[in-house]
Amino acid sequence: MTLKRTTALALVSALLAPVAQAEDFKPEVLSVEASIPEGPNALVIDFALNGSSNVFVLDAETLKLKGNIGTGTAANMKMNAAGDTLYTAGIYMERYLRGTAHPILEEWDLKTLKLRREIELPLGKLAQAETQPTLMQLSPDEKLLLIQNAAPAQSVSVINLESGEAVAEIPSPGCWTINPALEGQRFSMLCGDGKIASVSYEADGSFSDFARSETIFDPAADPLIANPIRVGDKLVWVSYGGVLHFVDDSGETPVLAEKKSLLGDIEGWAPGGSEVIAYHKASNTAFVLMHSNPFDGSHKNPAEEIWMIDMADVSLKGRFPAHGEGTISVSQDETPTLFGANHGGSVTRYDVTLGETPDIAFAGERPGVGFFLTMISLDH
Repeated sequence: MTLKRTTALALVSALLAPVAQAEDFKPEVLSVEASIPEGPNALVIDFALNGSSNVFVLDAETLKLKGNIGTGTAANMKMNAAGDTLYTAGIYMERYLRGTAHPILEEWDLKTLKLRREIELPLGKLAQAETQPTLMQLSPDEKLLLIQNAAPAQSVSVINLESGEAVAEIPSPGCWTINPALEGQRFSMLCGDGKIASVSYEADGSFSDFARSETIFDPAADPLIANPIRVGDKLVWVSYGGVLHFVDDSGETPVLAEKKSLLGDIEGWAPGGSEVIAYHKASNTAFVLMHSNPFDGSHKNPAEEIWMIDMADVSLKGRFPAHGEGTISVSQDETPTLFGANHGGSVTRYDVTLGETPDIAFAGERPGVGFFLTMISLDH
């Protein structure tokens, strides 16, 4: 057999082989699930800094990705009490890098992750600030949404979710963060002079004058970390130095009810992060992100330990290793699960044991979830 004939037969065989394989080939059929899998979820927002913000929906038990929601830049989020609706507010540029910056409120179905509707917010008002729970809040009846503005003057927009309209802009000069009262349409704000101001509002757009408290904290010597927890009928802020401030916001004017250090006689430690404290209501237990060797400016240092605090008497129940978290959230199950996000873009999960032998056991980590994770919301 000549070389030319051998080469020709080889080429024919090579050409026929794919034909034979093609007869057995069964193409994969791609589809889109109608809804995400059932089960508890952890929603993690990636503030991103380098583009649009994203909300990642993770399986709370395995940390596997169920889906994601894309938003505008510098976005905030708020989940409703039922855990089936998410509101996000972010900025959309007409030409991405230029053009009018449109602040858009979006309403998402958390079962399908589909957009239900969008509402354009007042132009040039929305605060472009790191995601925090106190920058966007729902009224107790969930008919109104309160959104923090900074243009740069501070104010709060009141959005009627039934009509889809902004019904009021409440000026709040020198005051920041929205902390709804336990009952009634009223919220309180931290102010730069160490006071806490409270205002009432109505669905028709009317609102009261701010009622300002006496001085509650020293903004120069020991500022408060912006995001509090609610323990019973009190709002509780933790200071840079680890002092819990119990504030009674049930009346027209906020009142400092008690101050108590969570450090006791421990030295050389302080809270650090953005959402540094989480509260489990059924057990009256708080969890706090802590770092060692604090200094002026270390209030966002990543956590080295997680402290478990019995809020009945503000006693330390235990200190446990952390993994560099800067935000923390806890489920409200009878046996709680703790979730955190660290500065490397990972989400961590901890199993909590309460009782006489308390424990916070590292239970898993999902690395590389996002670029700059800033807040976690749980639906359980």
